[in-house]
Amino acid sequence: MNAGNGAGAEEGPIDAYLDELFVAARDGDPAAARRLLAETEAHLRECAARLRGQGLDPVDAEREAVKRFGPVSTVTPVLRPSLRDVARLPLRAFVRPLVGLAAVGAIAVGVSGVVSELFGRIWGAGFVAGDLPGVAYTAARCAVLQAPYAGLDCAQAAAEHHWGEVVEYRVVLGVLGLVLLLIWRLLPRDAALPAGLAPSLAAAAFLLATAATGIQALNAAVQGWQGTGAWLSAVVVALPLAVVFAVAALRRMRMKHLGS
Repeated sequence: MNAGNGAGAEEGPIDAYLDELFVAARDGDPAAARRLLAETEAHLRECAARLRGQGLDPVDAEREAVKRFGPVSTVTPVLRPSLRDVARLPLRAFVRPLVGLAAVGAIAVGVSGVVSELFGRIWGAGFVAGDLPGVAYTAARCAVLQAPYAGLDCAQAAAEHHWGEVVEYRVVLGVLGLVLLLIWRLLPRDAALPAGLAPSLAAAAFLLATAATGIQALNAAVQGWQGTGAWLSAVVVALPLAVVFAVAALRRMRMKHLGS
């Protein structure tokens, strides 16, 4: 990046910053990336020269110039397309973000399975997976449900059985999410999406999940708390994730706005 540095010269803070910016900008529009790199280098060199004139040694001047400019993460959002350009993006640009969203969603379900296990151990299987009033089983079905649980009545045995299913199926989905996360890491980075779009979609998805499962949990609570835990465990996981992704989306959109 710096023509003044000879071959083999030690890389200074500005060159290190530009190298990091070059790597981070590889997914952006090539022309915009070139302009950003050129403008950033010009700004950093000018700032460092001014600081040297104030008495700082060259390395400290470059380090201070980089510090004042801010981290790379605050610069690269300007390379992302606007929401108006979404329709023109190739479909492959959405593959990696969607796989990532599916991975996070599946892992969240797995975590809710762990929370359901804790709920069941603290407040009993009925709280997690008990049947709502009015649910009845045939004598044959009761016999099947009670077989592994000697001494429990049909309703208690059903709750134990369904509690195990809630936990096991969710944990299996969580493991699948870990596999998807590995696939996500291996997928190539194609065209970048508009700043904040991916976390906005994730926030919306988790907010909808929170609303849907929250309504179910409230319904179960009103009818006697049986089965509330299965839904409440989802709320406990989905709501914080909705907040985290919403904050991330707002921060990225703000950085895009400030850099424009």
